Amino acid sequence: MLIFKINNRRVNNMAVRNKTKEIQEFIIYNVEAHPTDIAKLITEKFGISRVAAINHLRLLEKGDLLEAIGLTKARHYKLKYIAFDRKVLTTAQLREDEVWSNFVKPLFEGVKDNILGICAHGFTEMLNNVIDHSESSTVEIVVTRSAAEIRLRVRDYGIGIFNKIQKALNLSEPQHAILELTKGKLTTDKTKHTGEGIFFTSRMFDHFAIGSGTLIFGRTRRADRPTPDWIWESDQAPITGTNVDMSILTNSTQTTKEVFDKHSAEFDEFGFSKTFIPLKLMKYEGEQLISRSQAKRLMTHVDQFKEVVLDFEGIAEIGQAFADEVFRVYRKEHPSVHVYPLNTTEDVKKMIKRITSVDPNDPLNNYF
Repeated sequence: MLIFKINNRRVNNMAVRNKTKEIQEFIIYNVEAHPTDIAKLITEKFGISRVAAINHLRLLEKGDLLEAIGLTKARHYKLKYIAFDRKVLTTAQLREDEVWSNFVKPLFEGVKDNILGICAHGFTEMLNNVIDHSESSTVEIVVTRSAAEIRLRVRDYGIGIFNKIQKALNLSEPQHAILELTKGKLTTDKTKHTGEGIFFTSRMFDHFAIGSGTLIFGRTRRADRPTPDWIWESDQAPITGTNVDMSILTNSTQTTKEVFDKHSAEFDEFGFSKTFIPLKLMKYEGEQLISRSQAKRLMTHVDQFKEVVLDFEGIAEIGQAFADEVFRVYRKEHPSVHVYPLNTTEDVKKMIKRITSVDPNDPLNNYF
């Protein structure tokens, strides 16, 4: 009987600890979006009193994970930094692996292996881009870590990534450089790079943004964001050089292997052979996708892949010439490149079917 009581007490204590952990994790990953009403959110979510909710908040304060600002009704909460560091380094003779090992990795003690792997990959890739491509004499590195999120910033003061790509590929506008970046395998120096760094890094982190001049290209995995890819033209002072911001939640389960595997075509045993292209990045200031020249720009360099997925999310309709160039002319000229549409509206489907139905043996006739 005594043994039963002791075991029962152990079970109860374990249940209490598990509930406390669940509540505290809920606070950590929701306080940023609810800084003033997080206590109310806790009471509604877990059915506990406001006093009990406040006690959980105080436990996180005592653990230096949370900070309370203001008094009574004006009080709000925010996560404290577990780690913060900023350095400005000269790029001459700089090695990205040494910067990671000596300055960045020591700040990530206790971080899960999958998160550590993603941070190591993204940070070293972006810093190497600065060293090899930016023509900048210095680089600024900023690392911040809270209980919920890790953020990395790599900033240079060189030529600017969109400007460099525009000149190297003889593009008419810097926005076209962003479209090329999303395809992957883009590099201005093939002797040193495969051009895969930004492509994969932008898909590993929960949030990735790269800005230069007045343009910012971003990609997010957050479920609360309306779209994964976006372009924003700032009305603020232009960014000199290139600024890269990356962040990932500390409870993320994604791994570098998952991202690499996703972009290898099923029929290809090795290599980066599959790309996803969001067509909405072509719609600068409401531009409609109607011409062959737009289609040719879209399909530039994609013959480096075996599988090309064109994401039509946000595209209501396309023109006949655009569709014909992509789904008949290009595919006829590049039979080894498999092109598939994704997230198409009924109008887009009809236009593609109109083009592919000319050939009764076209496999896309049975795709939709």
